[in-house]
Amino acid sequence: MERTVDAPAGSPPADGRGVTVSPGAAPPPPPAIPTPPVRRRADRGRLYAIVGVVVVAAVVVGAGYTTSWYGLAKSSPASATACPTGVTLSGAGASFLSAILDQWETSYLSASGNKINYNPSGAGAGITSFSSKQVDFAATDEPVSASEESGFPGTTLTLPVTGGAVAMVYNLPGWSGTLDLNATTIAGIYSGAITNWDSASLSAGGANAGLPDQTIIPVVRSDAAGTTYVLTNYLSDDNASWASSVGTSISPTWPSGVAAEKTAKGNSGLATYVNETAYAIGYVDLADAKSHSNLGLAAVENPKGDYVVPTVADTQSAINDLSGQPIPAATGDWSAVSWVNAPGAGDFPLATLSYFLVLQDPALGYEPSSANTSVLVQWLTWVVQDGQAYAAGLYYIVPPASVLTQDLSALSSVNYNGAKLPTCS
Repeated sequence: MERTVDAPAGSPPADGRGVTVSPGAAPPPPPAIPTPPVRRRADRGRLYAIVGVVVVAAVVVGAGYTTSWYGLAKSSPASATACPTGVTLSGAGASFLSAILDQWETSYLSASGNKINYNPSGAGAGITSFSSKQVDFAATDEPVSASEESGFPGTTLTLPVTGGAVAMVYNLPGWSGTLDLNATTIAGIYSGAITNWDSASLSAGGANAGLPDQTIIPVVRSDAAGTTYVLTNYLSDDNASWASSVGTSISPTWPSGVAAEKTAKGNSGLATYVNETAYAIGYVDLADAKSHSNLGLAAVENPKGDYVVPTVADTQSAINDLSGQPIPAATGDWSAVSWVNAPGAGDFPLATLSYFLVLQDPALGYEPSSANTSVLVQWLTWVVQDGQAYAAGLYYIVPPASVLTQDLSALSSVNYNGAKLPTCS
């Protein structure tokens, strides 16, 4: 089996998290993504061919972009009214997309004069805030089910807006290798069955040679988290014992091997915890993983038997390879949709899309007004169209074009008190 490794896409700044865009400047084109080279593991008998097929681009779809729909193009139809400015919208939820949301907030403010206040409180907290009418939109990495939606204030649109990798990160002082993990070893670590780094279970077949004789410190999210959902989804998909005992959840009951003090809130909190704790292991978004100097990125086994280190290229390939699965309507039940364990040889198996949740009729939700509703649609349209240009440079991926097209179609159904919104510019 082999491991695929490449350099990060784009040219992020010193902290490894983002790009700087001058106020009012047009978004930069997505950076080119190199095809990841292949390294053969010394103990494997044959070499698989890994071809990184990556399409990372700013996807511009729908007639709205060329007709100044919601005021985001240079010209406007004579019948259009002026879009509101000076409006502030509120959102909450997944910390997974914090890095790209920070950039989106800045660039959208420059483009529209409207502000977004987003609280990366965790997917579970965001869904609760949305359900209780405390925010205009929520973000989650766990697609919500029909039963969850039944508790929302009204018919809700599920809009995939970005995606990326959930990286397994570790802190092993003095060890310079790349840690190889699969569903069995990860489940062993998080169930308490594997407690020492030099365990024979981790070095079977000659992998991970020279790991230290030190106790493993497994770290989990203390809050209900989309990254926890992605990890447990991967483990449940591959490991029958985990599926029956723990299952897939944003807030599972962890086995007794994971102590309460080994928890951290938010992706940045977990990344910092592992970065500062020798012999710890955890799971975070790729942007946070890249922003800490002591964190190693594990290679995780995919269904082809390849051990893949997460990159934008391998994650984009994984999402693209699963884009043919049945995709519900924006108002449908998304709970059966999964982006883990894509079938391609070079696909990173812990991939996810992140979703915005928004009411089809915001008059039923937080601070209802027709002006706020117009700006909400303007904001979401901007994200789906212009916002995608920032993905690769911030370690995120672009959802498939068919998904973004469905997003725009769904946004055209947003109304206020049952009335169609006027076009604004």
